[in-house]
Formats: sequence, structure tokens, C-alpha cells
Amino acid sequence: MLYIDNSKSKSGKHAIRSLLFEIKDSKVIEVKSGGRQVKPIYNIGDAKVIDVDKGLFIYLRFIKNIYNRINGKILVIKDNNIVLELNYRKLKIKRVNGDGSFYEKVKVVLDSLKIPVKKVNLK
Repeated sequence: MLYIDNSKSKSGKHAIRSLLFEIKDSKVIEVKSGGRQVKPIYNIGDAKVIDVDKGLFIYLRFIKNIYNRINGKILVIKDNNIVLELNYRKLKIKRVNGDGSFYEKVKVVLDSLKIPVKKVNLK
């Protein structure tokens, strides 16, 4: 079960954005449908919980703080197992856990979303 949230605070200073992509035959497909509605973290917006099946999924979660800095977490899920966990901070990606060879799939998603990345550390 993954929590897909797209909400912001009343003041607009805090925001959260979660995205889920499925990779099928080297094509990137955003998962939007399905799931049940739940209460979002912040006041303005919506959220839902989605169950993932067999396959390769990339889950991105970005949080904007009061200083307009963005921190994020990227998970690569294969057959309901997390095979790669990455952190996104200060335009840099750092591997936390898992197999770094799955980063090529993540790179395709980041390029399609035009998310800036200065440096990648997969050690």
C-alpha cells in the first residue's frame, strides 16, 4: 500500500507531492486511477491509498518546507519488495539501501518530470 498525496498548507509554505509510476516494457506509465480516498497530510488537496501488484514501480515523495527547499524519498518496488531506496536533498541523490543498478529506471522518470539533479551517489 502506497500513500499518494498532493496537498499543501493553508499558507502555502508547506507542500507534499507523491507520485507513482509503473514501468512496463521500458515505458513509464503514471498510476493515477484506483485506490481509496484518505485524509491528506495538509489541509488543501487530496490523498489516496493505492495497492501495488506484481511489477516494477517507482514511488517518489517530495516535501517542500518553509524555506522552499525540497527533500524527497525515491523507492523502487519490484514485486512488493523495495529493491532500491534513494534520498533527494539539495539537488543530490544518495543511495540509502538496495541495488544501484535500478537507478537507470529512476533516471528515466526524473528526466521525464524535469527534476534537476546535480550529483548522484550510488556507493
